[in-house]
Amino acid sequence: MSEQDSGQNLAKAGDIFNKAEAASRTEDLDAAIELYIEALRLAPNEVDDGHVKLREISARRHTSGGKRPTDEEIERHSKGQTPLEQMIDAEYLLAKNPGSLAYGETFLRASVVGGYKEAAKWMADLMFLANNRAQKPSVALYILLKDSYAALDLLERAAAACKYASKLRPDDTMLSNELRELAEKAVSHRISPPQAAQSQSLEESLPDEIKIEPLTSIGYDNLMEEDRIDPAIARATGFFQKARKVVETGDFDYAIELYLDGIRCTPDALEAGHLPLCELALKRQKKGGKKPSMVEKVKRLRGKTYLDQMINAEYLFAKDPDNLQFAEAMIRAAVAGGFKKTADWISNYTFQANNASGKPSVQTYLQLTSAYKELGHMDKALAACQQAARLKPKDGSLKEQLKNLTAEVTVSSGRYDQDSDFRNSIKDVEAQEKLQRSRHYVRTEDYRLKAVNEAKKALERKPDLSSNIFKLAEVLVELDEEKYENEAIELLETTYQRKNDFSYQKKAGEIRIRMAKQKLRNTRHELEKSPENPEIKAMEAALSDQLNNIELEHFKLCVNNYPTDLHAKYEYAVRLVHDKKYDEAIPVFQESQRDPRHRISALGRIGTCFFEKGWFNDAIDVFKKALDLYEIKDDSIAKDLRYNLARANEEDGKDDKALEMYRKLAQLDFTYKDVRQRVDKLRNK
Repeated sequence: MSEQDSGQNLAKAGDIFNKAEAASRTEDLDAAIELYIEALRLAPNEVDDGHVKLREISARRHTSGGKRPTDEEIERHSKGQTPLEQMIDAEYLLAKNPGSLAYGETFLRASVVGGYKEAAKWMADLMFLANNRAQKPSVALYILLKDSYAALDLLERAAAACKYASKLRPDDTMLSNELRELAEKAVSHRISPPQAAQSQSLEESLPDEIKIEPLTSIGYDNLMEEDRIDPAIARATGFFQKARKVVETGDFDYAIELYLDGIRCTPDALEAGHLPLCELALKRQKKGGKKPSMVEKVKRLRGKTYLDQMINAEYLFAKDPDNLQFAEAMIRAAVAGGFKKTADWISNYTFQANNASGKPSVQTYLQLTSAYKELGHMDKALAACQQAARLKPKDGSLKEQLKNLTAEVTVSSGRYDQDSDFRNSIKDVEAQEKLQRSRHYVRTEDYRLKAVNEAKKALERKPDLSSNIFKLAEVLVELDEEKYENEAIELLETTYQRKNDFSYQKKAGEIRIRMAKQKLRNTRHELEKSPENPEIKAMEAALSDQLNNIELEHFKLCVNNYPTDLHAKYEYAVRLVHDKKYDEAIPVFQESQRDPRHRISALGRIGTCFFEKGWFNDAIDVFKKALDLYEIKDDSIAKDLRYNLARANEEDGKDDKALEMYRKLAQLDFTYKDVRQRVDKLRNK
């Protein structure tokens, strides 16, 4: 095509893009799709104004209930003879079914063959991120991405895709060799300062946007047993073990240094490094530990590398865990350095802390918005931006940012993250059969027993590999028989005693709860058949108490071992209320409020505790606060809060206020609880 023809096509495409945009504004989304497809046929490499906008339209159509392509459409758009026709046809079908990996693969292959590099790169990156986030990533897709990136001469991305594939197939020597070759080529193609080149590892050399999550994130046991560990892991383990021992002596400052030495070796060591260090920081603060001195602040303000900056910020944060500026500095460094697991954790921690603050910071929410976007958590970025917008409702730039984020979240809802799509992409028949068999609802007893035998053999080969231990426990539980569930519990408890790792005891507790719930369900089913049977009634009551006791002990252990786990604190407090231990429950609920998921429900339960104690004025204050904070005014939670507020006023002798609240609740839902009777009772007083 001549340069003049190319220019004319782009001009025509521009006009059609404008028409497509106009159609989308009128919500004629099918017409908009047709127009975008027509324009992209003329300008196949137009990513921002073409492919991305079409993807947005597709997501909007999907969320509004748009239908998938008909059989006739699929047949019509499956006959392309040229790479361009195949790419455009696949994109049309993908727009009508944005969750289909097969159409995305066809688009990618056709765009690579046709030389539409920008379009191919966009689709490959989209699929790469989707596969990374999938619950069960597809090896086949990573291999396709590797080959596609290599064909596009995007060697760093090709190496990253190959690295992910080799993680999932550690015994595949061909993949390992290809990874080595790609990584060497990628490094040789990069232009970097001479001094940095010597110290930079192959993994560090990958671009930030697709940097591979460090291997430490899958756990020390996995690394050691699979022989995919470098000496840094061993050094880190030594530092962490020594730090735990030093904590027991009370030398908290030295323990902080040791934890940071270990984290320097393995920056994303969350369970072994960052979490216990955070718990140590809170313990040190409670004991009256001093905040960092001015000299320490000056010394730790900067760092030559992102890792240095993260370590320095974490040092200051460990000395002053209430200072969110240090946490923000840690977030910035972790995100920039590609320490994704650490960045996820410290961002979530900071979000909760800022929510719970008496004076939440707009700047902190904006920092979190930016961090979450970089990490690919668009829903969390939106939540942080919403919090900032609430604090500055008249800020025009914030409104615009909030609008854009809302659109991006809508787009991301159409990503390829459905397990079924990834299963369909696996071409190996044997692997496909095994994957399908593994779906819980089609497992036969024979297959489950076979799975147990395979898990036991795997554990015999590598008895200290944590994934093998958890896998055996999982398949034992899936046999759904008490003897096997008890075998799983014994396995986990024995491992806990040997390793002193609470995650095993935690899993054992979850299995005990599952067993107790099943017994209670079975008994209640029998009670439905014989509602007047006194023996079954007594059994139901006893099993209910037993379940609560098991849960109470379980969540108490979780709180003791994971002091920063606000969800565990909330669940523990719920069980304390069941035992009428209101004085113990109230402070635990107050802590759990810092978790946005439980803020309203925790407030409501605090009000209930005050009510049960007879502190009616305090209950009224708390119920009012919960209602003010809760934005939905007519759902079941709001009704419950209104009813409890009315009850507290009634018990406190404020009959007029109580009657007014009951009346409004009756106007909203006349059948709600006993609100009719209470209105009649108060009117007749």
